[in-house]
Amino acid sequence: MNDEKSNPSEKQRLREAYLKTLAGFGFHELISKSSRLSDRFFDLSTQIAGSIGGRYVVSFCPFGDEPQINIEKEARTEPYQVGYVRIEDWVSRSMSARVARRDTPDLWEEFEIKGGARIFQPKQELLSLKPEQIAIVLVPGVAFSEAGVRLGRGAGFYDRFLKLNPHALRVGVAFNEQVARDLPKDPWDEPVDIVLTDDAMISMKSYGQWEIRGKIEDRNPS
Repeated sequence: MNDEKSNPSEKQRLREAYLKTLAGFGFHELISKSSRLSDRFFDLSTQIAGSIGGRYVVSFCPFGDEPQINIEKEARTEPYQVGYVRIEDWVSRSMSARVARRDTPDLWEEFEIKGGARIFQPKQELLSLKPEQIAIVLVPGVAFSEAGVRLGRGAGFYDRFLKLNPHALRVGVAFNEQVARDLPKDPWDEPVDIVLTDDAMISMKSYGQWEIRGKIEDRNPS
């Protein structure tokens, strides 16, 4: 897709269709698919541990029908440190990355988002991560294309957050049913470097750059 502005109604139509697909998964299917997705991430992180270099993997706390990915091993033997995103300001659509673990409930608080839904996120007093400390960002989405284009929920939080962390590897987290051959793209949409699903991994050219150097130095090479 080119960088001309997409049709907002087409994005919304696709968003509603993929959300309907997610809502159609039963509880046991959701957990089973999420477990396979988590295992695939653990396998990937072991393979690229040298490129991670003991830095942080920043994830999101899933809510609703999102893939319930887990990046924390019970024995705490991950080849990385763990962090999660936190919404700092709803109006400006800003997020930070904080040092936290889901297996430590005292580090978390509830946050009410638009429409009355509530999500869990790290508390404000926790250590905020700098871009150079972040090796990987796990990115949720309503859908992803095979070229790494992401269709989000329309608020723009992740586009802003990813733009502030351009060197980190961006791993789009989804189920197979959320992957499309093509998706509409706007100039402000930030792509991912890998689309990881419960049954597959689709990598972009940028992943090779990160795997060699441990960071992506130029997301728009000439």
